[in-house]
Amino acid sequence: MPSSRPTIIPSVIHWVLQLQPQSILDVGVGFGKWGHLFREYTDIWQAAHNTARYHRANWKVRIDGIEGHAAYLTEMHQFLYNNVYAGDAAQILPTLPAYDLIFFGDIIEHFTKQDGLELLRMAMAKSNKAVILSTPKFDTAQGACFDNELERHRSVWSSGDFQSLPGAIVNTIDGDMLVAVILKPKALAELRRHLRRPFLRKLLPTFFIDRLLWGRPR
Repeated sequence: MPSSRPTIIPSVIHWVLQLQPQSILDVGVGFGKWGHLFREYTDIWQAAHNTARYHRANWKVRIDGIEGHAAYLTEMHQFLYNNVYAGDAAQILPTLPAYDLIFFGDIIEHFTKQDGLELLRMAMAKSNKAVILSTPKFDTAQGACFDNELERHRSVWSSGDFQSLPGAIVNTIDGDMLVAVILKPKALAELRRHLRRPFLRKLLPTFFIDRLLWGRPR
């Protein structure tokens, strides 16, 4: 589907608030939900301190997207995203500039395991702070839909599949969704410094805080 599970929204947005990216690449934009949320919790969120940021002409965060099925794209995408590139993410990603955050929302399961890992490594090379992804924990047997063969699920991922990616922190959401956060070393060190201040800890789930501060769940 050109959408993703709503249960992951709090975890992903908490990470955006912590990382404060100035550029985001949304891989597999689909309906564009994450474009709305990323824009709201970057530029619109900052409008509380600078009301001019509410207006599109004054947005400062670059939010781009990649979509393999151009038929999903609408005028809404043109408004929310700075650029949306239609085509194969594996071919487009190497041609793009670096981003603070690269996001894969229920996308990686549409690739074979080998192709998916290669795409994630490619994304890590292009990210300044982190790569975040969500994926179903179990086989959903999804085939082609919406007249789009790319919707077919080709792999099922577990926490262990991300162990080859340095800096990966993986959590299960509501028993059936994985959220993996792959942090670059500089971003990890900065978050550890910030999270030693107790008032900031409420912005991330306890599981993630324990992994960031001590390297494992307590």
